[in-house]
Amino acid sequence: MATPTRSQAVSTPKPQPHLSTPNRLMASPRPGTSGNSNPNRPLAYKSPAVKTPASLQGHTHHISASSQPSSTPAAAGAIHDDLLALNSPAAALMASLGPTGMTPLGSGPDGLGITTSLQGTSVRGAGTPVNPEAERLHRAHLVADILKSRVAGRGVTREGVERIAQLQGFTTLWDDENLTIAGNAVDLEVIFDAADRDRVTDVSLNLNTSDSEEPQPQIRGSEILKDNLKPLNMVLGSPQWMSLDTFESNLQYLSQLDHIEGGAPCFEAVTGLYDAFQKIWNVERQKFSGRTTRQHLRRTAVGRPSLDRKPILGLALDYWCAKEDLQEKTADGEVEPSANASPHLYTARIACEPGSPSTVLAKQWVSESAITQDVDTDGDIEAAKVRPDWQDPVDNATGADQDVTADSDKPATLSSTVLDMHFVCHLLSEVYLPLNVAAHLNVDLTMVELKHELTVTYQTALQKHFNTTQAGSASTSQERWPRTLPALDEDHTPQWRRHSYALHSAQHAAALWCYPVKQLKFTHPRQLAAVIPILRQYALLWSILRSLVDGVTEHNSDPATSGRKAQSAPEGTSRPLKRSNTKTLGSQIGGLPNSNAIVTGADVLPVDLTLDIISDISRARLDVIVPLRGSLAKGRQSPFLSVSLEVCPDGKVEVKHVRGIHADNSNLRSKIARILTITEDIGLLIEWLLEKSRAEL
Repeated sequence: MATPTRSQAVSTPKPQPHLSTPNRLMASPRPGTSGNSNPNRPLAYKSPAVKTPASLQGHTHHISASSQPSSTPAAAGAIHDDLLALNSPAAALMASLGPTGMTPLGSGPDGLGITTSLQGTSVRGAGTPVNPEAERLHRAHLVADILKSRVAGRGVTREGVERIAQLQGFTTLWDDENLTIAGNAVDLEVIFDAADRDRVTDVSLNLNTSDSEEPQPQIRGSEILKDNLKPLNMVLGSPQWMSLDTFESNLQYLSQLDHIEGGAPCFEAVTGLYDAFQKIWNVERQKFSGRTTRQHLRRTAVGRPSLDRKPILGLALDYWCAKEDLQEKTADGEVEPSANASPHLYTARIACEPGSPSTVLAKQWVSESAITQDVDTDGDIEAAKVRPDWQDPVDNATGADQDVTADSDKPATLSSTVLDMHFVCHLLSEVYLPLNVAAHLNVDLTMVELKHELTVTYQTALQKHFNTTQAGSASTSQERWPRTLPALDEDHTPQWRRHSYALHSAQHAAALWCYPVKQLKFTHPRQLAAVIPILRQYALLWSILRSLVDGVTEHNSDPATSGRKAQSAPEGTSRPLKRSNTKTLGSQIGGLPNSNAIVTGADVLPVDLTLDIISDISRARLDVIVPLRGSLAKGRQSPFLSVSLEVCPDGKVEVKHVRGIHADNSNLRSKIARILTITEDIGLLIEWLLEKSRAEL
């Protein structure tokens, strides 16, 4: 016989925050008020439905009498108050079930490939298989990196400096106010002030080398480390706490070299590379004295080297400068290099890494002349093809080194000139190489470690850059990119021109796959010198493509009056300003670069570009097609203006043909190549070509 039902106010349970609203009112009595309930008995005796986690599947939304094995109200009334209050083990298990409604595995990994991502983890595709062990290891490394970045605390302190040194594997020792940081070859001494305990008064860096029994002082490195440990940093005239991130990065560099082969050979190897690169740079500067610093930086065989350049320790090699920047010069006219002098500067930072392939060190990487000339160019110095005169390290090694190959491990019986390490350079900024070009670099030596999940298309990379630079843009994918830039109309009046760009593949809609190269491995500097022309080639190509999605700096003002804005409204005037609701030209198109919709209309100039990176691996071909409208299209066989150009190694631009303009083709092609090399902007080139077409009318 069924138990009589109490009033609705008693029988209806109160809504719980973790349980959704039931579809109907529960008919069971209020748990705990039934005479059949016994708090001394286990919960599994009262309700078999909560014995196993598997029985809870499908009941994550509500608990009612229909979820019990028995249909009697007595079994429904056996649910304990703790379960509805979500403070029992079964209720905790129910609360742990995510929106998927599946029970977590007891072994730790997520079930059925479902994984939760911490902030900063890589995004995987839906069809990418997930390795639970690799996922757990990745998360552990992520957490460790976050903890290491927070271990120093805020500002420069004694404890923070000591903890960073210990995390990098150094031995620390206090002697009154002096902190000694020691390794195999590194001897660093940090002196703190006695009164102001966290203020650093002096820093001394010494290296133990194999050539000398006494430690060699590193004056430049000591100044950099002391500058890293300043108590305060001035930002826009306001003092702020000095971060220890740069100091930690420099200690990590010292630790990386110090823990390979005893430390001293690695520091000597990096110094040997710097001497070779500096020798090549000086000889080329003397030979091509007519070049500017930017021209020589883009044409030199290797690049501009620098050792221990503020605020970073180590060897840096500047090999490309995207745009001309105003930089301070020294007394002899040479540009003073700086670690963060220009955002357009491409730099390779070189260090050492343990493991194969092994490296055979040479006493001198280049000959005394440093460079050699391939062919006779009849005295034309600018056209001379020169290259570094590299020396084979086997010539300077002992006879035991003759059987050593670049990819073999280091046997125990070989000479000390063979090290179980290789050079590694980190590229700042990264260079987007076509996937076939990046794979071609690994023919003789594995210089690039290709990871499938990092491959992207040029369209995807440009869209990501567009979403990042355009404030307020939430678009994730679009076929055309809008852009506004200043131009001149037919009456030579300044105005804003609106373009719309689209990038296509020349191979019948094939994907333009590329790989962001951030790191290169090499065992001989000639391997790096052979890759630098390719890096320059695609650094220029990426800069040209990036101009498709870069907006203008001032797009909210009229270009005809922006230069006279300061003179039109003098300071201190007492006259009231005239207000109007009429929108100016700049305000009407000001929001265009930030628009998420595809730009259409008769006033928008559509520009289509076709990229070919497959036909010829040594050249990247770019075809630009622009429609001619109005008076520009009259009297022409084709209403289109097209330019076909190729970006070659070392960042050279060659124009194959130009159609749609009646002009001296050879002179026009050289001008186009020069304009694109200087501006690296497709939009400015198009406007110049349209102005050239108007001049022919």
